[in-house]
Amino acid sequence: VVSTQSTEAVVSTQSTGMVILSAKRVTWLSVYDKHNWLLTISADHPYLYSHNLLLLHENVKDEERQVSRKKLMASQRLNETRGVKKACAVLVPYTKEYLCCVLTPTSFLLYMWRADRVKFECVKSIPTPIQDYCPPLFESIIRPDEPYPSICVSVYLGDAGLIMETVNFNSGSLFLGGQTSPPLPVTTLRQIESDTLLVGFDNRAMFVNRNGIQKSASKAKSVLTFSIPISSMVFLEGGVLGFHRAGMEGRNLTTGMIEAEVKDESKQFRLLSSARMIILESRIANDTTNNSNLYVLTSRLSE
Repeated sequence: VVSTQSTEAVVSTQSTGMVILSAKRVTWLSVYDKHNWLLTISADHPYLYSHNLLLLHENVKDEERQVSRKKLMASQRLNETRGVKKACAVLVPYTKEYLCCVLTPTSFLLYMWRADRVKFECVKSIPTPIQDYCPPLFESIIRPDEPYPSICVSVYLGDAGLIMETVNFNSGSLFLGGQTSPPLPVTTLRQIESDTLLVGFDNRAMFVNRNGIQKSASKAKSVLTFSIPISSMVFLEGGVLGFHRAGMEGRNLTTGMIEAEVKDESKQFRLLSSARMIILESRIANDTTNNSNLYVLTSRLSE
């Protein structure tokens, strides 16, 4: 399941092409594979929606076969999420719980999948510090001793690494340090191990622990420097792929050297997904009217 700017809809990839499952404009989505469930931020006046993928497919099949029967109720709007600004989905490895963290104009909300009720339920709510609060980041950080994630909302450069402002759904507290300098222009924050985060900003990829302290390892670099500013990054076994407008650049984690590179100024590239496979969109540069192409990347950097 993918969402692209060109279609502004939820589509399903099949052997013969792509099928539109929902025609509403989609700005964010996440798939919960175990129960064939989909979460989206949809509509012009956005809400968080949950969708049963199997029922969505059945509705599409009925339309294709011209079967006239009442459509199955495949989608549900989560009414507390009116005006939702950001969301991130979390599968907690220690508890196996599937959670969704949501930011609305007035609250940070935490939804949990309830298998017995076959629905997502709101289990936590924290007021935002100001009305219409819209931080530059909204990425989860999981700790093994806490059942719920924290959300990193901004990152600053510190003396020993990075200073991360967070919202903790366990304690209900907001750690907003009142920094005087502007936040870093972070484009990627991913938890790649229990106590290791990949943070990408400008042309750098930095590895820090959950407290923002820069990691040190004898066989791997704690900072990788790319030749140009990077819009998104993906961690691979042995290195990091950095994506930019004209292509991508892969750096080896041990040597820091370039091991993979694509650069084509005539095209415009955008990373769509890296959850289970890397999906890359390309289109002719400075032309938004043409259709885009989607690519699945399967290569990896050498160790």
